[in-house]
Amino acid sequence: MKIDLGCGTIKHPGCHGIDKLPYDGVDLVHDFDSPLPFEAGTVDFVMASNSLQYAADADFVLREIYRVCRHRAVVCIVVPYAHVSAHIANRRYRQLLNEHAPRYWTRHPVCYVDPDEYKLSGSRNWSLMEEAVVLPIEEEDAEQQNAEGESEELDLRLLKLEFFYFPPYDGLYEPHELSLLRQSQMNVAYQMMLHLVVVKEQISDEEISIMAAQPLEEPAYVDSQRFRPQEEKSGEPFLYTGPMDLLLDGMRAGEAGSASASIPEEAASPAAQQSPPSNRRHDSSRRKKRAARSPKKTPPARNKPNRSKRAGKRKPSK
Repeated sequence: MKIDLGCGTIKHPGCHGIDKLPYDGVDLVHDFDSPLPFEAGTVDFVMASNSLQYAADADFVLREIYRVCRHRAVVCIVVPYAHVSAHIANRRYRQLLNEHAPRYWTRHPVCYVDPDEYKLSGSRNWSLMEEAVVLPIEEEDAEQQNAEGESEELDLRLLKLEFFYFPPYDGLYEPHELSLLRQSQMNVAYQMMLHLVVVKEQISDEEISIMAAQPLEEPAYVDSQRFRPQEEKSGEPFLYTGPMDLLLDGMRAGEAGSASASIPEEAASPAAQQSPPSNRRHDSSRRKKRAARSPKKTPPARNKPNRSKRAGKRKPSK
């Protein structure tokens, strides 16, 4: 069975639509802040498209998703990205998530996505889940907890991670530059999509990597929100990137140096040996600075003829 939590008016194809409001196409009117009315291990796929931000307790909803899912079930979550001023001010959003959220949903130490998405992370460990406090319990209590599924620890492992950026950034930066901008500044990406796999039994990292490489179900609308390849766009960045300019310029210089080092001297053409065009914005600022430092030159005064007041009028020549 496939379910769409908070499907609203646009239910994902092939899913059992669940929403607390009776929209057209909703199969089950239910608030997902309450326990889901499904048996444990009966769901193969979960879609939560722009719904988890309205949950009163995101951890509770994720544990319910984990409970009703089978081993190796896939969960697709699309949420507003936390680092947006408008999202922070939105009083309807009760949960704001960023790329670090799935690190609290598993104890597994392996990261299956691009590590560059976590360049500015403060922790070297992938899992940030706190160590559980193990207390001695009676056998009867342990049996009751196992029957209720309360002792089952959450293990949702991230397969894929994708960000959707504000349109003004379209075609102006390389993917790694966009990633650094997103991690260091506000209002760069507005939406995030995560694909996770439910792990309830032993599974190898190789199996999960194979799953991550396969096409996974996603909402139909997200494809129109992806940027086109950068070759189709041209132009300078639309804003000053602050201290990131130094980092980005250094990365570009390093890439250019490695590319030129790989070309043999005899194969290099005169056009390839020309220096790359400079940034017009930087050139104009340099000219202004040079003009301010150089002393102004005053033109020499013109020498006027010294005519005496006593000099009379010239006599007309005969």
